[in-house]
Amino acid sequence: EATITPWYEVSLVIFKHRNSPTGNERWPTPDTLNISFPHGILELEPALEPATTGDGKAGPVEQAAIPFRNSKPTDVGFQQALRSIQLSSNYEIMTSASWKQPALDKEQAIPVLIQAGDEFGGYFELEGSVTLTVSRYLHMKADLWLSEYIQQVEMIAPWWESTNTVADSFGGDFDPSEPSAAPAYQDIDFGSQPSYSETVTRYESVRTVVLNESRRMRSGELHYLDNPMFGLLVKVVPYEPSTTPASDAPESMVDATPISLR
Repeated sequence: EATITPWYEVSLVIFKHRNSPTGNERWPTPDTLNISFPHGILELEPALEPATTGDGKAGPVEQAAIPFRNSKPTDVGFQQALRSIQLSSNYEIMTSASWKQPALDKEQAIPVLIQAGDEFGGYFELEGSVTLTVSRYLHMKADLWLSEYIQQVEMIAPWWESTNTVADSFGGDFDPSEPSAAPAYQDIDFGSQPSYSETVTRYESVRTVVLNESRRMRSGELHYLDNPMFGLLVKVVPYEPSTTPASDAPESMVDATPISLR
């Protein structure tokens, strides 16, 4: 007899502490941290758009058993907790998400990509992953980092300052009195050369705070993981899919390229 794989709805919210007492905290410098996205990381499918009826009103969204699709949380307890955080002046919500997924063991578990906050040259203020694994108990692993960036503007040197001199071209031994040593001149397109004001902007992480924690959970319970800078509230509840998916994994389950940050 085939074993039926249980499903769960995972709902979470990640937030910053607005009144964090960071004065006495000593954090590792970003260049000493070894942080990267795990192999096989998956970005959630976008939420379905509500269908419109003939009178132009939004109709119900079809609830199919599509794993790892972002959706509205259905659990009332989590909805109330999320509302409390939204109304509190002590927290700033960075992101929230909810999705359904089958129970997967440690070898099959799929990390879910987290990227939120401001973007700095391709990097996000909050990045990392969360992973639900199921064995005898539920386990939620959070591997997240919150970074503070500064902007650095570099001036590009004018082309005539970066171009080698004639003497440099001849190794410093150029003698203009020798006809055979005369350099071959090239036509220069002045319009293609950078202007005086050309600059390059890049961002550098000056502080990165890591939340790396694994928590054993029971379904139906709210769990809170945090550090002095930011926190994660998560709840996992059983879910019975109304429609069996055509395959165990959506087409979007493609390995993301691991990105190692500084």
